[in-house]
Amino acid sequence: MENKINALKCEKFKEFIHPMFMPILASKTTGKLHLIGSFPEDDNYLIVANHVCIEDIPTLGEAVKKHFYLLVSDEDKGTLDGLALELNGVEWVHRLDKESRKNAYENIVKILKKGKNFGMYPEATWNLSSNKFIMDMNYGCIKMALEAGKKIVPVVTYFSEKDRYTKIGKPLTPTSDLLQSISDLKDEMSTMYFELMNLYYEDEIKNGSNNVNVSEDGSYYENRADLPEDYWDRYVESKYDAYGRAKNDMDGVRSFESNFIFTPKGDAYEFFQEFNSIIRKDNNGNLIVKRISSEKNGFNGNTFGEVREKGSFGFGYNEDVLKRSLKR
Repeated sequence: MENKINALKCEKFKEFIHPMFMPILASKTTGKLHLIGSFPEDDNYLIVANHVCIEDIPTLGEAVKKHFYLLVSDEDKGTLDGLALELNGVEWVHRLDKESRKNAYENIVKILKKGKNFGMYPEATWNLSSNKFIMDMNYGCIKMALEAGKKIVPVVTYFSEKDRYTKIGKPLTPTSDLLQSISDLKDEMSTMYFELMNLYYEDEIKNGSNNVNVSEDGSYYENRADLPEDYWDRYVESKYDAYGRAKNDMDGVRSFESNFIFTPKGDAYEFFQEFNSIIRKDNNGNLIVKRISSEKNGFNGNTFGEVREKGSFGFGYNEDVLKRSLKR
């Protein structure tokens, strides 16, 4: 007998009460939602979204509007937020447990085959990197969509201090070339993120901001030299402050979450990681990490964690991968 999927328990009830959840979702977010595009109505899809902060899930729900089930790490299982997610329909996964990940994969495929929409965040942890629009993603989402015979709808959100900018992309058809498909998906999502950033800057100019510059190709940017030295530290802390588990142990959560940053296998990528991070020990055996920047005058600022702990790699890196290079 086939095991029942917990996420689908009382599925008709969950889908019935979904419209009542919309005002609750909106109350969990900050500022206005600027939405580009709409969720397609002709089929059900695997929704792939970027992962930035605690407001990701309510923002995704507000943007998509239609009911969808969701893959969520089980750290919040049993909390008030976790109970709310279960009322919507959630597939819990223990990220450190291979069997749990396998079961979640199989259940997601079954849910998609039943004609349900399903959402997930393949970055697997918040993207708090200071230089990556979208972090590298495992091609598991591509395999799920292929096995279920469904297309992928990318949804990307850019969060400003005041508002949220979300774009729902066009459905993408995955192929059996898993590496190429996940690369294409990341490129599409990165492009969407860049478009949303420019939309935000356009609004800033309309509102009289003097901190926005325009490049020769019409793109908008801010000079790092014009930003406060602790800008990124404060940005990261603001994200962590909004999430109880992280607020109480920022350094511990940073180190733990680093384990889930996907690192593609291959000498080329490992070389890139090491090339962009000078990793060595001083005469006293203390670990020294220096980030290399591609900017003309270099980057002399700090990323969160490096101020407090010299051995930190900051955000956007899998520490295990980088530390292994010290042993070679």
